[in-house]
Amino acid sequence: MNRFPQPFWVGVSTVALSLFFSWLSPHFLTGENFVTILDQSSINIVVAVGMTLVIASAGIDLSVGATVAVCGIVMASLIKAGFGVLPTIAAALLTGALLGLLNALLVVKLEVNPFMATLAMMSVVGGGALIVTQGIPIYGFSADFSWIGRGRIGGLPVSSLLCSAVVAAGGFLARCTRLGIYAAAMGGNEEALRRNGVSTCLYKTVLYVLCGVCAALASVILTSKLNSAEPLAGAMAEMNAIATAVLGGTRIRGGEPRIAGTFFAGILMGVVKNGLVLAGISSYYQQFVTGVIILAAIVVSDRSEKSGSEKRKGSFGR
Repeated sequence: MNRFPQPFWVGVSTVALSLFFSWLSPHFLTGENFVTILDQSSINIVVAVGMTLVIASAGIDLSVGATVAVCGIVMASLIKAGFGVLPTIAAALLTGALLGLLNALLVVKLEVNPFMATLAMMSVVGGGALIVTQGIPIYGFSADFSWIGRGRIGGLPVSSLLCSAVVAAGGFLARCTRLGIYAAAMGGNEEALRRNGVSTCLYKTVLYVLCGVCAALASVILTSKLNSAEPLAGAMAEMNAIATAVLGGTRIRGGEPRIAGTFFAGILMGVVKNGLVLAGISSYYQQFVTGVIILAAIVVSDRSEKSGSEKRKGSFGR
């Protein structure tokens, strides 16, 4: 029924919305604003790449926003204690990996539903961040650290280059490694994969750890960009990441991880938010628009899945 993949329609929607916002604001369709959109979209895309891999395996991680906040607090504390930039970033990535591993243990070993397990972790980790900081942001970092979020290389933001590297790595993992292949297979029929001798527990654990690392890297970009670490810094990060992954063509119930689609969907989300701001529309509408996008993406994904299932049944019947 649909001859074009979902990422194609995401691209068409991005172009259409760009033309619409350029009509509302003469400042939208400029080279500098395009670079700004890439910069603003980088954090969400980095988180969404990890989320895409987890969703493809029929899982979900609602704790990524809390992970972003905690990793930022870890970095801020270490910088204030006199540690260098590289050890600080390494500690943040390790923290993200450990939180992802804890999610995996709940899902894989204790067999807790991924939604409930990561929802509980979101509350525990987010609450821990508030307790440690007493709700007070930590700010004032070195210029070397701030350069990660604010600096440029060849006219492009460092954050955008890091985002591109994550997308490239995610695309390679999804298409060229067993991890990506098994992630899609787990999303389709995990039991069949297990009966074929594949250690689904191991691969699912790796997926959650990678999701945590992606959230930690997003925290590095966000914290260095804001020059502060806030206990609520990752608010709505999980919703934005889920919307981006599903809008990019990855089915919410599991299946092929579409990293390229996630990238283009992230740009679309960035275009919407940037366009609303330039058009003078209140930022409060951004959460409303994000919710509408999530709902539309899930409906389209679900209908596409049902259509594909009906076609397969029809072909078997013939």
